[in-house]
Amino acid sequence: MDVSSLVSQMHETLSTIHSTLASLDTKSHDARLDELERERETALAALRKNFEQQAEALAQKRRAELDEIAERRRKEDEERERRRRHEDEEIAERARREDREHQLKLEQETGNVEEETDGLMNEVEEDATRLLEEGRERLRVLEERRRVSVLPFLY
Repeated sequence: MDVSSLVSQMHETLSTIHSTLASLDTKSHDARLDELERERETALAALRKNFEQQAEALAQKRRAELDEIAERRRKEDEERERRRRHEDEEIAERARREDREHQLKLEQETGNVEEETDGLMNEVEEDATRLLEEGRERLRVLEERRRVSVLPFLY
C-alpha cells in the first residue's frame, strides 16, 4: 500500500472515529436522565403529599372517632348517674313510706295499749269504788248495830 492511500485511509478512519465520537454524544441521554430524575422527584413529592393528606385524614377520622366515643361515654355516664339518682330517690321514698307505716303502727299500738290500760284502770277504779262503797256500807251497818246495842245502856 502506498502512503497516500494510507493517509487517505487514516483520514477516513479519523473521520469515522470523529463521527462515531460525535454520535456517542450523551447530551440526549443526560437530558433524558435529567427528565427521569425530575419525574421521579415529582412522583415522590406527589406520593409524600398524598401520604401526608391520607395521614391527616386518618388522624382526623381517629379524632372524630375518639370524640364520638367520648360523647357516647359522657351520655352513658349521665344516664347511669340519672338512674342512680332515680334509684336513690326510690330508696329514700320507700324508707319514708316504711317510716310512716312504722310510726302509724306505733301510734295505733300505743292507742290500743292506752285504750286497754284505760279500760283496765277504769275497772280497777270501779272495783275500788265498789269496795269502798261496800266497806262504807258495812261500817255504817256496824255503826248502826253498835248504836243499837249501846243505846240500851245509855238510858
